[in-house]
Amino acid sequence: MKKKYILGVMLGACALFSSCNDEWKDELYREMVSLKAPLNAQGVHDIYVRYHADGSGSFHLPVIVSGSKDNARNINVKISVDNDTLEDFNQQKYSARRDLWYRQLPEQFYSFPMGGVCNIPAGKNTMTYDIDFDLRGLDLNEKWVLPLTIEEDPSYALNVRKGYYKALLNLRLFNEYSGSYASNSVSVYIGDNTSDPATVATRELRVLDDKTVFFYAGTWWEEDIDRNKYKVGVRFLEGTKDENGVETGPLEVFAVDPANPTDIQPYGNCYYRRSVEQHATLPHIEKRTTTIYLNYYYTDVSSDPENPIRYRATGSMGTQRSFNTLIPDEDQAIQW
Repeated sequence: MKKKYILGVMLGACALFSSCNDEWKDELYREMVSLKAPLNAQGVHDIYVRYHADGSGSFHLPVIVSGSKDNARNINVKISVDNDTLEDFNQQKYSARRDLWYRQLPEQFYSFPMGGVCNIPAGKNTMTYDIDFDLRGLDLNEKWVLPLTIEEDPSYALNVRKGYYKALLNLRLFNEYSGSYASNSVSVYIGDNTSDPATVATRELRVLDDKTVFFYAGTWWEEDIDRNKYKVGVRFLEGTKDENGVETGPLEVFAVDPANPTDIQPYGNCYYRRSVEQHATLPHIEKRTTTIYLNYYYTDVSSDPENPIRYRATGSMGTQRSFNTLIPDEDQAIQW
């Protein structure tokens, strides 16, 4: 009797084990579609788009089908512009500081070659949705966001977890010279004094066109209310290369808005130096270094409008990009 009982338990266990194994033949997690656009610390998703001389650019947004098994059917994911999210986001993040708000990219500056539908064929869990840009005439001083959403449809389920079916694409244009520069070697003096300078650790150089960038003068920051008065433009003119491939050339330094009273004026020799070298241990990685040497004056007309103060900035700023030569897409090859 005891042997029959043990045999019965073993047969039952085998049946249970077989049943558990059969469960893996079915989808354990519901298939859901989402956009791969994780939010950064600012609550948006940065997309890096090369600014070309003709204003063109493109981006490929990943669209994902989640689940424990490969997608077994064709799915047509409908994607459209989300006109309802950005204003609420700005209100919550910046409240009355409308000068800091992200602005929605006007429709004349982008198009969708795929016609608003991303087809994910059977056997694929990820496809990309193409976005083309024509940025001619766009005010590059603003922070532009393209808000997208997956539309509801009975043929698929939205991944509503943390809003994964939406994307706030923050347009980060780049050229050869833009990016975050170490700027603690730039000394900011009152007038022609040579002692007790102020410094700033970093400066973000943003695109004006394919060969021009701008940054904020002296110690002014992107959060300052009057920041637009203090934009310093830097245009990279044609340079020459030495026997080691190091390029040097002149810089044109100017006030982005020459009509304002900050009176940004360059002086002395302003120039740049650019070099490319291989990574010491990773031969497929290039290190592209840009250093700019600047001298300019500007007037602080905001701190005390009745008593404007003339400042002088002098020194160098530098940046380095690591570039993976094995990756064909430039925005992905640069290690941001």
